[in-house]
This record gives sequence, structure tokens and C-alpha cells, in this order.
Amino acid sequence: MTSPRPDEKLLHCPALVATRVIAGKWKTRVLWLLRERPHHFGELKGRLPGVSAKVLAEQLQQLERDGLIQGQAELRGGVSFVLYDYTRYGRTLIPALDALGTWGLEHAAWETGR
Repeated sequence: MTSPRPDEKLLHCPALVATRVIAGKWKTRVLWLLRERPHHFGELKGRLPGVSAKVLAEQLQQLERDGLIQGQAELRGGVSFVLYDYTRYGRTLIPALDALGTWGLEHAAWETGR
């Protein structure tokens, strides 16, 4: 029996799978904002200075494709808005994001204390 090459193991690393889903400059920020409440696209764009509409739309589509959020169209005064919110499955990611955020704060403190 042959053992898998080390790089094959990395391809199937569960931590890598998880980080690929949330990788992207804006994804974790979007997920953080949606913890408060659902947001419309324009609200997200307004609360994320520096993101272009194109990039935000791409990141939202990727989060939807991965089943973390869902967009639901609403009609208000003849204008259609998409309201984004966590899916039930997406909410299972919140504890992991909390743990990652805590680690990030600790790491930042460690870096400044070196």
C-alpha cells in the first residue's frame, strides 16, 4: 500500500477547505455585518468603504454559492431590493469566526509585543 504524497494531504486539509470559503478581502466583513441583521446590497456597500459594487456582488455571489448567505428579493415602492441574510447552515460558521477573531486579536497583541 502506498501512502499519499504530503501535498495530497494538504489538498484535503479541512482547515484549508474552511478558509477557502471565507477567503476574500470582504467576505468576513460581510458575514460580520450580517450578524446584526439582514442588509440590502446598498447598505453593505455603504458600510464597507473601499469596496466596489462589482467586487461586493462577486463576494456575495460566492457566499451564496457556498450556502452561507441567501439573497431574497423585496419590492418596495416599485423598486426591487435584495436583502441578504445568513442561511441556517451559514450560522453554524459564527462560532468558528468568533474563535478566529479572538485568535486574531491575540496574535496582533503578540506581534506588537515581540
